[in-house]
Amino acid sequence: MKTNLLLSSLILLSIVLFSGCASKMQAPKNSGFFKSYEHLQVNSNHVSDAVKLAAYKKIYVEEVSVIPSIALEEQTSEQKQLYTGISKYATNKLKEALKFKNSNEKTKDSLVMQSAISASEVHFDDKEWNQLSPLSLGITVVSLNAYLEESARLVGEYRLIAKDETISKSLKQIKEIPISLNGDYLTLDDLKSSIDAWVDIVASEINKGNK
Repeated sequence: MKTNLLLSSLILLSIVLFSGCASKMQAPKNSGFFKSYEHLQVNSNHVSDAVKLAAYKKIYVEEVSVIPSIALEEQTSEQKQLYTGISKYATNKLKEALKFKNSNEKTKDSLVMQSAISASEVHFDDKEWNQLSPLSLGITVVSLNAYLEESARLVGEYRLIAKDETISKSLKQIKEIPISLNGDYLTLDDLKSSIDAWVDIVASEINKGNK
């Protein structure tokens, strides 16, 4: 009897301790690309110095980062190859779309563009849901059909840097184009329409400062 009571007490204590630890763990609110998301909401663009932005004619576009929300050691070789392909495709599209003269290196008279692509799980009918909740870029047809149908979106972010000072930030979610799969696993082709839409938005924002 005493043994059973002691065992029950230990189990109850374990549950309480685990619940306490779990309550302190918070799910990520965004991709983490920016150190601070102050002044940024979904589909916003914050320009801190429009005059300085308009003064530049050259831009150095760094390779687009892919934030897959999968630890590096857990990524498969196919996923790593996919993320490399996404980065190259998005980077080339940005270079083609921007009206600035592309610089092959960072110079004192060129803007520097840093950007990232990730995915989020959305539930637009739920006002309490964080629409930027990070979603693993390891989507499969099983997970998509099970609980993510029409709920996965591409998120694109960038910052423009002039002489080590960030003068423009942008956070865009491609709401109109759900991420869907044509096969069992996510491929670059599944994301191209979303990436193209993001690049068009970025170009419309940045090219305003290069007339």
